[in-house]
Amino acid sequence: MFGLGLLFGFLLWKKLAKEEDIDSVVILEYYLVGLIGVFVGCRLFHVFVYNPSYFLSNPVKIIAIWEGGLSSHGGMIGGPLAVYFYTKKKNLDFWKLLDLITVPVVLSSAFIRIGNFLNGELVGRITTMPWGVKFNNFEGLRHPVQLYESAKIFFIFGVLYFYRTLKFPKGAIFWGAIFLFSFLRFFTEFFKEYLVFSFGLTIGQWISLGLCVISGVILYLLFTKKLVLGKS
Repeated sequence: MFGLGLLFGFLLWKKLAKEEDIDSVVILEYYLVGLIGVFVGCRLFHVFVYNPSYFLSNPVKIIAIWEGGLSSHGGMIGGPLAVYFYTKKKNLDFWKLLDLITVPVVLSSAFIRIGNFLNGELVGRITTMPWGVKFNNFEGLRHPVQLYESAKIFFIFGVLYFYRTLKFPKGAIFWGAIFLFSFLRFFTEFFKEYLVFSFGLTIGQWISLGLCVISGVILYLLFTKKLVLGKS
């Protein structure tokens, strides 16, 4: 499912980029650079935010990605950071391209959550609801929270794809995706089998709240024209 997500994401990215007359070499390089940035960001965020004591005590485990451990919040940092340096080197419009690639990246991540479901990982809490699922190595019927997440991401993709052609300020698609993802994830976290961090909320919920505030403020500034991103 990870591979399918990357494939469909690339095909959509290629289509959207060609509509903007972007060079074919840039299309491929940009996608690869962004993919590496997302992957590294996801891993490092998981390592240093969710379980730093374990990984600092066992540094060799940092590269043991086959044992699991990728955080989507980290991808929101690593991906844009990687493509920023790429666009700066190539003298390209960072915000224009970031808005454009946000749509296929969101599509890709929806497939990854389906993979989590099929692999029986990141399971939800025990439930008595009729759609509860029995996962191997876990007691009781549980919320298929991975599918909740996937449905959430497909919804965000649909919104972004529909609105992508409208005359929005540069950066609005990217920050809109961050806001929607964070806002909806705050609620899906309630169904996850995670330890409570503080004040009854998980680490993911606190991070999501912070991103909601940041992205919400930036969107407000963009649409009120108090902030301009990218080249004119």
